[in-house]
Parts: sequence; C-alpha cells; structure tokens
Amino acid sequence: MWFVLLLIVIGFLAWIDFYLGHKQTTAKEEPPVTTKGNLHLLTTGSHFFDSLFQDIDEARKSIYIQFYIWRDDELGQELCAKLINKAKEGLEIRLLLDYMGSYGLKKKTVNSLKNAGVHFEYSNKPQFPYLLYRVNHRNHRKITIIDSQIGYLGGYNVGNEYIGRVTRFGDWRDYHLKLRGHAVIELQRLFSDDWNGSTNEKMTHSVSSLTQEIEEKDLLLLPSKGQAGYHYFYEKIKQAKKSIFIGSPYFIPGKKMNRALLSALDRGVNVKILVPMNPDHPFVQEASYRYVKPLLKAGAEIYQFHEGFYHSKIVMFDDSICDIGTANFDLRSFFYNDELNCIFTDKTEIQAVKQVLDSDLERSEKLTLARLKKTRSSVKVRFKEMVGFALSPFL
Repeated sequence: MWFVLLLIVIGFLAWIDFYLGHKQTTAKEEPPVTTKGNLHLLTTGSHFFDSLFQDIDEARKSIYIQFYIWRDDELGQELCAKLINKAKEGLEIRLLLDYMGSYGLKKKTVNSLKNAGVHFEYSNKPQFPYLLYRVNHRNHRKITIIDSQIGYLGGYNVGNEYIGRVTRFGDWRDYHLKLRGHAVIELQRLFSDDWNGSTNEKMTHSVSSLTQEIEEKDLLLLPSKGQAGYHYFYEKIKQAKKSIFIGSPYFIPGKKMNRALLSALDRGVNVKILVPMNPDHPFVQEASYRYVKPLLKAGAEIYQFHEGFYHSKIVMFDDSICDIGTANFDLRSFFYNDELNCIFTDKTEIQAVKQVLDSDLERSEKLTLARLKKTRSSVKVRFKEMVGFALSPFL
C-alpha cells in the first residue's frame, strides 16, 4: 500500500513540476513578428553548409550561431575551426547550443572555442525549479546571423548525417532559408533574447545598418515557446479552403489537430502529408499510426520519402501561405520546444517551393490503408504503437 501511495505522490509532484514549468515558459511567449526580407531556399546539406562556410569566411564584424544539435565529428570540428579562426581575427563570435541536444560535444572542444575568444553558452541547462520540465524542454531553434546582414533558419543541425556522411540515413532531405534584409535584424533580436535567457553575459539588440538595398517581400517570423506555433497551424487548418500540405519527419499532431484535419477533408480540402519511410528515432513512426489511419480513411494522401531521410519542416495552405522553419508537426514541437518558423506569401517563392515538393513526392511512396493494416498486424509494431502513443508528447 505504501508503495502505491509513494507512486501517487511522485506522480503528483511530477505533474506539478511540468504544469508550473510549462506555464512559466509559455508566459514568456514572444509575439509573431511582421517584417520584410529576401529569402533563398536551400534544400541539401552541401548547399547549406557551403553557403554558411563562405559567409563565415567573409564575415567582418560578428557571427552569432544557435543550433539544437552540434556533433563532435568532422563537420562539427570543421565549423569549430572556422569560428576559432574568426575569433582570433577579432570578430565577435557567439555560439548557443541546446544542452540536451548537444550533450555529445566534448569539453575539450568547448574549451578550445572559449580559449580562442568564442562566447559559448548552453541553453536549457537542467536546474531548479521545475527540474523535470527543464530536462524535457528543448531549444530547437537553428539561427545564424552574420554581420547583421545575413541570416539563416531552418531544419539543418551540425553533424555528418546532415551532409549524407552517415550511411544509415543516406541522403538527408531538409529545408533551410537564407535571409537578407530587415528580417535579419529581427532574427538577431530573437537570438539576443535566447542568449540573455541562458547566461548572465547580456548582449544588446544593437545591429549594424543594412548595407545592401535589395528587394524585400513580406515575411512573418513565428517564434514559439510552447503554444504559438500550435495555435497558428490550428487556425490556418480551420480556414483552409482548397489544400493543406504538411511535410515533417514526425507526424504526431494530437487529437484536436487531427480532428481539424479531418474536418478539412470533410469540407473538400485536399490534405497531403509527406513523412519519412524509415524513422531516425524509436516509436515516432508507430506513434503516428493512430492519427494516420483515420486520415487515410477520410481521403488524405500520405507519402513516405524513401530516398534517404526526410527531415524537412514545411506547411502550406491553399498554395498561398508557406511555412518553413524548425518546428516538426508533433506534440513536442507544439508544446515543449522553443521553435522559430518563417511564413511567406509571395507567389514566386511559393511556386519555387512547390517544385521542390513535387520532386520530393516523386521520391516517395504513397501509403495505403492496406499497407498500413499489414504493417500494424505485427505484435511488435502494435506494442511499439501503444508505447509510442503513450509517450508521444516526449518523443
């Protein structure tokens, strides 16, 4: 009896920890930022890192970098070496990494960065109060700002797998945006807020004047600390008239969001979803099956990318609103991560994105109810589905 009571007390204390921690975090939610900028879509790891490395080499004043995952492998060491060299040249270098996402970064590597003059910090370090919540909370943003003139955000992290050097994953498919214009100033402000929330070494929002006159188009930057992204997607799904496209490595939308997608199908909206054929984490694919089955029955088209691993995060509504950023279409990104997405409506940019999506769909296989039923017939899969569904907020 005492053991049961102990479990009840522990469970209640854990619930209080999560509830109060989440409430405190979402109270700091930043509002969406309406801005302007010029964007360029990068869809392969080689394109992204080639562009990033060149901009770092040409930097003259400052480099601010934020990633969720930073591997201590060849690619990670190459980027570290570039930052060390620029710090020795006298540039202001700041590197902010998520504590849990980049736990594998060696202390020796961190010390080499600091000794060269790189300002290095971890975000979301486990601490009291709300220890359990903080251990689960992630800063999933990937932001780079160079000389206050060039910005990056999107799905790529730093590691060999992101440039196809890990054979288990093969070709890594992801989307990243390169930004210029006033949007870069807003990216730097968001980076500063994250930096200041992670360290006692404060930085200001001061930025250099924009040095180039470029054509700028309307953009919306959507930061989220546990609810803003969810509310945005939910409302847009309810408003969609013709089509909804969702691309995500993890599709765990939750019951309410899935009902919104089913309602969209019921009113004649075409719903198309693109996910990986093979997952990179245990349970995530099985956790999606209880959402996927009713969508397939209602007429949704679901495709599985099979030429490598699909890690892109994109949502498009009525071919007129496009969202690309760091947030997956799952409960963790919706409620437990710090995320940052960029939303644009320019017809030319959206048409370019659609061409990329068409190419990715050609490298995918359409999922059918019959194939899903066959997959779920395995006892092992049904067990993993049950466990994955129970753990879905934490996957």
